[in-house]
Amino acid sequence: MRWGGGRPDAGQLGDFLGMTTPIQRPGGLAARPEGPGLTGRPIGPDRLGIGDRPGELARPGGLDRPGGIDRPGETGRPGGLDRPGGVDRPGSVADRYGRQAYVGNRTNNVINVRPTWTNISANQITGINNRWNTAINAPGARRDTPVDARWNRWGDSVRNNWREYSRGYANGWFDRGWWDRHNFAWGGWSYSYAFGNYPYNYWWTAPTWEAMTSWLTWPSSSTVVTQPVYYDYGQGGNVTYQDNNVYINGQQVAGAQDFAESAAALATVAPPENQAAAQKAEWMPLGTFALSTSEKDTWPNRVIQLAVNKRGIISGTLYNTQTDQAMAVQGQVDKTTQRVAFRIGENEDIVMETGLYNLTQNEAPVLVHFGKDKVENYLLVRMEAPKEGAPGPAAK
Repeated sequence: MRWGGGRPDAGQLGDFLGMTTPIQRPGGLAARPEGPGLTGRPIGPDRLGIGDRPGELARPGGLDRPGGIDRPGETGRPGGLDRPGGVDRPGSVADRYGRQAYVGNRTNNVINVRPTWTNISANQITGINNRWNTAINAPGARRDTPVDARWNRWGDSVRNNWREYSRGYANGWFDRGWWDRHNFAWGGWSYSYAFGNYPYNYWWTAPTWEAMTSWLTWPSSSTVVTQPVYYDYGQGGNVTYQDNNVYINGQQVAGAQDFAESAAALATVAPPENQAAAQKAEWMPLGTFALSTSEKDTWPNRVIQLAVNKRGIISGTLYNTQTDQAMAVQGQVDKTTQRVAFRIGENEDIVMETGLYNLTQNEAPVLVHFGKDKVENYLLVRMEAPKEGAPGPAAK
């Protein structure tokens, strides 16, 4: 999608976990200039982003934001370890070598609740999914390959830079010491409960599609689950915007705003019933990715780690390497369409979506919703796993 005649750089997109310009709340709508695959959508001014400005860990006066990120050295809010509803936060966990990693004891109460701008009904969502399912199963529909090599070229440009950059830094990301230093609010379903079962580099590994379909506890008769669908956004792809409508494989599935609301609804997952349910969940790693906002963003400063449980719930962490801030990721997979949508931190405006099969590949195009009036195309670029330890059985 284009902004004023050209794709925005990271600064123009605003304070999205470390971007430099705050995104403003929506006001009046204006016609969006047409762009490749994303034409004629109305937009408003930028929305409020997530995270503090670069260089800040807390607001002036030394006070953290309500529900926000604790400053380094803090162990969480007063009141102990219990979450509302009696569910304990993930606390001190041991890796397979017996070392302890403290991963926080605070609750993200925003990520579990639908955004206020989402009013879509269950019947509307069912209608979108039915049309979506028809579109991806239509005769001759392109399913498991991208439209061209653009994503790979984009990914290679990121990897070529990050091989040097990450050599001195990445081996410490998401290891025991990293978790000790980054205490933030989890969203209820947390893959951190499984940290003690594997070395930290297990969560960097990529599952095969065959392992994925065996892992998820969905009906084996589901055509969509057993056959991969690669979601390719934008010009020439199989998910496009035109005249304020969204098309999949050339078939209209939803209006643009309903499409965004359905993504937000999918991304909002109710918390587990109790602590036992949260602790019992098993998690498969989807890997660790650099989050690139454009083809010019070849030195991205955001890293996202994702995992999926057997029910299709997504858990993960988004880390800004520039501001040293981290936030919880939570969402889920739709079993009829393979659509994956997730929320980030305590911001109700930003929802990311991609496809489940995308997340088994080296490059995963993602569609980012800024509320229901704005979208952007980003790319997740898979990072190589650190060398310490060996991957666990789920990724083999």
